[in-house]
Amino acid sequence: MKEENEHLRDQGAASDLDRALPPEAAVPLPEPAAQPMPDPAVIAAQVQGSAQPPGSGFRTLAVNVLAGGGANLVKISLQLVMLPLMAHLLGPAEFGVYALALPTVAFFMTLADGGLGASLAREPTQSREIWSTAFWLVLMVGAGLTLIVAGWGVILAQLSREPRVADVMGLLSVSFLFVTVSVLPYARLTRERRLAAISGADLAGNLIGAAVAVMLALGGAGAMSLAAQYVILYLVRGSVLNLLAFVRPSLVFRPAMLKAHVSTGSALVASRLVDFAGRLVENLVFGRNFGPAALGTFTFANQVPRFVCEAASGPLWGALYAHALREDDAHLARLHAKLVHILSLLLAPVAFLTAAVVPGLILRILGPAWSDAATILSILIPFYALNAVAHQSGALLLAKGSGWTLFRLSLLLVVARVAAVLPGPWLGPFGVAWGIGVAQVLFAGLMLRAPGRIGLSPTGPLLRGMLAPTLAGIAAGLACHVIVQGAPTEIPRIALGLVAGLAGYLVVLFLLEGSRLREDLGGLRRLMRR
Repeated sequence: MKEENEHLRDQGAASDLDRALPPEAAVPLPEPAAQPMPDPAVIAAQVQGSAQPPGSGFRTLAVNVLAGGGANLVKISLQLVMLPLMAHLLGPAEFGVYALALPTVAFFMTLADGGLGASLAREPTQSREIWSTAFWLVLMVGAGLTLIVAGWGVILAQLSREPRVADVMGLLSVSFLFVTVSVLPYARLTRERRLAAISGADLAGNLIGAAVAVMLALGGAGAMSLAAQYVILYLVRGSVLNLLAFVRPSLVFRPAMLKAHVSTGSALVASRLVDFAGRLVENLVFGRNFGPAALGTFTFANQVPRFVCEAASGPLWGALYAHALREDDAHLARLHAKLVHILSLLLAPVAFLTAAVVPGLILRILGPAWSDAATILSILIPFYALNAVAHQSGALLLAKGSGWTLFRLSLLLVVARVAAVLPGPWLGPFGVAWGIGVAQVLFAGLMLRAPGRIGLSPTGPLLRGMLAPTLAGIAAGLACHVIVQGAPTEIPRIALGLVAGLAGYLVVLFLLEGSRLREDLGGLRRLMRR
C-alpha cells in the first residue's frame, strides 16, 4: 500500500489520451467509451496483478486484453447495425435535432469524472475518508452538469428555433448523474481486476439502450429515441457497476485529501479537451474552406481509420503501460520494441489493403457522392496506422512520470493538423489530407524518439521493428491495387485482390524477417501455455 501511495505522488500527472473521447458531433449515435486508447484506471487493475507468481500476471493481462477487445468488437458491430437502422426509422430531420444537442453533451462528458476514476483505482480501499470525499465530489459534479446542460438546452432551443432541442437535452442531461455515480464502483472493480464485470456492464448498457431506442423509434419518438439510447446505456452500466461494487460512503468531505488525485485528473481532462477542441477547430476550418458537403466526406474519412487503428492498438498500449510501472528499464525497452513490431504486423496489411480497395467499395456502397471521402480515406489510413504504432511510446512516458511530455506532443499534433488544413483553398481537400499525413509523421517521429530521451527505448530497435511490416504492407497494397484497378467495384475482383495482397504480404514478410517471426510465434505459444 505504501508503495502505491508513493507511486501516486510521484506520478503526479498521468494522461488518458484516448479513452473516453466523447462521441463526435458528426456521429448521430453515441459510442460511450470506445476508445481506442484504454483508460489508465483499467490498466491500474492490470498492474495490481503484476505481483502474482510468474506467468499469472501475463495471463491476467491476456484476459484483460481479450475482455476489452471482445466488448469493443460487439459494440462496433452494434454500431454498424444501429446507424443505418435508426437512420431508416427516423430520417434526417430527427437526426438533425439530435445533432444540435450532442456537441454540448459530448463536451461536458469530457469533464464528468474529472479524471478521478483513473486515479482512484490506485487508492487503497481502506482509505475511507478519501473514497467518501471523492463520492460526494463526483456526485456534486454530476448534479451540477445535469443542471447546466438542461439549462443550456432551453437557451439552445431558442437560438436554433427548434423547441424540441430543449426536451432532448433535458433527457440527455440525466446521463451525467449515472456517469458520475458509477465512477467509484468502476475504480473499485478495476482495483480488484474484475474487468470482465466492467465489460459486461458496458455490453449490457449498449444492448439494452439499442433495444429501447429501436422500440421508441418504431413508436414515433423521433430524436428522443436517440437520447433515450444514450441515457439507458449509462443507466444500465451504472446500475450494474453499483450493484457489484457500491460501498456506502461516510459523511466526510475533505477536498484537501484529493489533492494528488485532482492533479492526476487535471492531466487527463486537459488531454481530452485538447483533442476535442482540436477536432472542432480542424472541422470548422475545413468546413469554411470547402463547405458542409466536403466537411461530411472529410469527417467520415477521418473517423474510419482513426477508429480502426485505435481499436487495434488500445489493448497492446494497456499491456505495455501495466508492465512499465513495475519492470526494469532494460526489460521495458525489449518489450516496447516487441509490441511495436506486433502492432506493425497487424496494422500494416490492414492499412495498405484498405487503401487499395476502399475507393471501389465506397463507390459501390455509397455512390459517387462519396468518392472524395474514399480518396481522402485512402491517403490517411496508412498515416493513422503509423500514429497508432508510435503512440505506444506514450505508455512508457506515462508510467515514468512524463505525462505532460505526452500532453505537449499531443498538443503539437493538434496544432500541426490545423496548420495543414489552413492552406486548404490552395491545396484542395486531397492536399489537406497529405498535409495531415505529414503532421502524423512528425508526431510519430517525436513519439518514437521520446522514450530514449528519458533513458528507455532507443529509437533504432523501434524503427527496425516497423520496417519489414511496412515494406510488406506496401507490397501487399500494390499487388491488390493492380488486381482491382480494372474493376474496382466488383466484389469478386476485390476479394481476389485482398487474397493476393495478403499472400504477397506474407511472402515479403517471411523473406525479410522469417527467423524473427518464428521466434515471436514460439514466444506466443509459450505465453499461451502459462
